[in-house]
Amino acid sequence: MAYTVFNDPFFNIFILVDFVKTRFHNIRQVLKYFPVLVALKYSLRRFLLSDFLAGLTVAIVHIPQGMAYGLLAELPPVYGLYSSFLPVLTYFFFGSSKHISMGTFAVTSLMIGSVVQEGLERYEALHAGTATSNSTTVEAWDIINVTQTTVYNTNASGDGFNVLQDSGGNPAENTFSELDQMKIAYAMSATFTVGVFQLMMGVFRLGFLASFLSDPLISGFTTGAAVHVFSSQVHHLFGVKVHPYHGPLRLIYFYRDFFNNIETVNPVTATASVTCIFVLVLIKEGVNNNPSCQQDLPAPVPIELIVVIASTVISYYTRIHEEFQVDVVGMIPRGLPPASAHDLRYVWETFADGLMMGFVAFTISYAMAKILAEKHDYAVNTNQELVANGMCNFLGSFFSCFCSAASLSRSLVQDNAGGCTQMVGIFSSFVLLIVLLYIGPLFSSLPNCILACIVIVTLKGMFKQFNQMRVLWKLCRRDFAVWFVTFIATVVLDVALGLLVGVIFALYFIVRNSQKPHTCILGRVPGTTTYKDLKRNRQVYELPGIKIFRFESSLYFANAEQFRDRLYERTGLNPKKLKGKKQRALYKALLQRKREQELAEVEERQTKSKTKKEKKNAIEVEIEEEVPEELTDEHKNLLIEQKNEIVDLFSKAWIPPIHTLVIDCSVIDYVDTSAVKILAQIVNEYKDVGIKVFLAGLREDGRNILKKADFYHEVEYNCLYYTVHEAVVISQEIHAHLVTADPKYLEMVKREFGDTSSFTNLTTAGECSEEVDATTQV
Repeated sequence: MAYTVFNDPFFNIFILVDFVKTRFHNIRQVLKYFPVLVALKYSLRRFLLSDFLAGLTVAIVHIPQGMAYGLLAELPPVYGLYSSFLPVLTYFFFGSSKHISMGTFAVTSLMIGSVVQEGLERYEALHAGTATSNSTTVEAWDIINVTQTTVYNTNASGDGFNVLQDSGGNPAENTFSELDQMKIAYAMSATFTVGVFQLMMGVFRLGFLASFLSDPLISGFTTGAAVHVFSSQVHHLFGVKVHPYHGPLRLIYFYRDFFNNIETVNPVTATASVTCIFVLVLIKEGVNNNPSCQQDLPAPVPIELIVVIASTVISYYTRIHEEFQVDVVGMIPRGLPPASAHDLRYVWETFADGLMMGFVAFTISYAMAKILAEKHDYAVNTNQELVANGMCNFLGSFFSCFCSAASLSRSLVQDNAGGCTQMVGIFSSFVLLIVLLYIGPLFSSLPNCILACIVIVTLKGMFKQFNQMRVLWKLCRRDFAVWFVTFIATVVLDVALGLLVGVIFALYFIVRNSQKPHTCILGRVPGTTTYKDLKRNRQVYELPGIKIFRFESSLYFANAEQFRDRLYERTGLNPKKLKGKKQRALYKALLQRKREQELAEVEERQTKSKTKKEKKNAIEVEIEEEVPEELTDEHKNLLIEQKNEIVDLFSKAWIPPIHTLVIDCSVIDYVDTSAVKILAQIVNEYKDVGIKVFLAGLREDGRNILKKADFYHEVEYNCLYYTVHEAVVISQEIHAHLVTADPKYLEMVKREFGDTSSFTNLTTAGECSEEVDATTQV
């Protein structure tokens, strides 16, 4: 479209507005990815003070947890601080939750650590030529077990790797050893995969997949992961050197080596760990979580930060690293890391782990966001949360941030501290920025065992999930099985494998429920048009001559045959068996007809009626003995030859157990073409034995599928009705018309079933007087 520029400014403005409307008509679709625009309506008077105090409180928790989880991720602790800064800032722009705290999290840090360890073993196997997993050789142990082989730790040997040095022979500042560079590359590559995967899921609106991870599954998985996190920090608590393992049975091998090397415990490290844990538990449980003290505290006591500062000061002045060989954090570089794509060189090696990690990280983050959103009465968008998490990890991978997620403990701290909006993240990031730029190097003397203590004490909330086992056992054994299997698989196998086993086990129940859903026979509630399960309701009664079957699941290719089998089982009416009985009855009628004809030809006109009756009874006894239980091909061929004659005798020779079978389809959400074929087969099979099949309450989508799949071409009569009651009334009217139109048929019914009132009366006990027109069909 061409636009002409006029001299009049008014017309030029009008043209510009029209251009914007024309070219950017989807501007709202773009802006919806930036929930931060809602924060432009921020009320300074209402929220500023609360958000500032909450941000300061959360930042104080971020500092020790970030360094501790950096160590857990097998990276230098400063990378935990990086991951506590940029992801929080990114989530402010893209996230829809107002209360979760993004950054480092125990489970994702553990999974990053596993990826790093696997990468180290692959590197060692490729370049050093030693064993790749569960190796006990000294060379492999020296290379792989050096988790502090960096310029950050002055006690690391760095065997087999080069450390950059300055002209004086000392480690160069802000440089990394070859081992650290490789560990960072594996962590950033996995984080990049996580970010891309989450972004793609968010853009393509795949957030609904998170619903496949149920609460019992997530609880069992995180509890099992907490066992791995605890185990990964045990050797730091006591200063014991243990070879790291990964893969199935890693904890068994780990504790075997740990107890074999228990004599190498560092007494100073163990004493510091016990003291730190005691102080942390005492303040957390005795003050912060004590209801009597919470009322007098404006904010929780930042005991983690206090312990970190005190430990750093004591370590610095007592020189416990040099005097007692206690591992310390080492030098922490000052400043922010530059953006770089060089560390993304192992993307394909970490691709599978990144996908699993991305799903886990998002599920945990979204679960926490949903809980807090429900508490504060607002909504979070699943797909927007995927985009936000993806952007945090995608951008973070270029700025030395490993996989981030919402922390359960920090989110609760932020909520309890009075945080109201996403601005809490801005204030928290500002404090972290000051730490990275100015304060970070002051923590170089912090012992690693103190960080391990912080991680272990933080796991208390995860270990409390063991209480769910007792609750789930009482409420639902199936959910208990999902929790228990996921927990055991996570502990015994590995974190990633445990989650995979848990998902498969949970999906097994979904498939099993679709294969074997609840089925029942319905009866009528007296005085109403309502039909309920006969076994679960004593007041209902079964209508004579009619069976009503309900199948409580969607009907598709996977369970269509199960539907047919359950129908035969519940109703006790197998068409194949009924067809055999029908053929036997017809064959019996055919033999009786022939014998009576023979008798009529040979008997004499002068025979008395009494003698005639006795001979007829003798023929019936003889025929009864002659008719086999199952007809052979010879018998069936005889029936085919006498087809026309059998048709005339049908109404007299065969009476089906019921005259109508009603299938309640009101709870069937979906029907596919495979199910349509099974339905047509069922209708025609019952038709062959004299039983009509009505489908009641099928939804509009299902009726459309029947129409498109030529169901009506295979079925000779209309069998769809809107309600079960309508189908029942129509079947009664049709059957009553048949009975009154054929007196001989009524005599056969009476001889077969005795009382015929139930077949002739349209109105049974409690039936509604309202009649339904027999021509009202779908």
